[in-house]
Amino acid sequence: MGVAMGRFDLVTRGNSLAFFEYVVKCLVGVSIGYLLMKTFPRESGQYYWLLISVVLSITHDNNSKVALDRMRGNVIGSLVGFAVFLLHRPPNLLTICIGVAICVTVCFALNLISVCRTALVGFIIVIMYEGEHGSWTGAIYRMLGVVLGCTLGLAINYTFSKLTSPMFQRLAAAATPEDAGSE
Repeated sequence: MGVAMGRFDLVTRGNSLAFFEYVVKCLVGVSIGYLLMKTFPRESGQYYWLLISVVLSITHDNNSKVALDRMRGNVIGSLVGFAVFLLHRPPNLLTICIGVAICVTVCFALNLISVCRTALVGFIIVIMYEGEHGSWTGAIYRMLGVVLGCTLGLAINYTFSKLTSPMFQRLAAAATPEDAGSE
C-alpha cells in the first residue's frame, strides 16, 4: 500500500485535493453533456462539440478566462466560416485564405488576439465541414454546441469555486492534523 500511495503522491504532485476536485468536475461536465446527447438523439452529432468544449473549459483552478476565450474564438471562427461558406461553395484555397485573413483581422480589431488561434481552428473546422456537407447549419450548430459547452464548463467552475472548493478545503484542513500526528 505504501508504494501505491507514493506513486499516487507522485502523480498528484502532493495535491490530491486539487486532483480529486478536477476529476469530479470533469466527470460532472461529461455526464451532463452525455445525458443531453442521449436526451436529444437527433441532434447528438452536435453534442460532440459540447463535450469537447466542456472538458476544454473546465479548469483545475476555476479560471473562467479559458472558457470565455474559447467561446469568443469559436463565435468569431464560426461566423467567419459561415460568411466564407456563403461567399463561395465549395471552399477553395483563395476562400480559405480570405477567411484566415478575416479571422486574424477581426481578432486584432476587437483586441482579442489571444483567441485568434481558437478562431482559426473554428474557422477551418466549419469551412471544411460545410464544404463536405453543403449546408450552412453545421456552423450554427457547432457555434451553439461550443457556447453551450463552455457555459456548462463556466457553471461547473463557478459552482466548485463557490460551494465545493471551500468544503474540500475545510476537509483538507481537518485531515491535516491527523495525518501529521500519525507519522
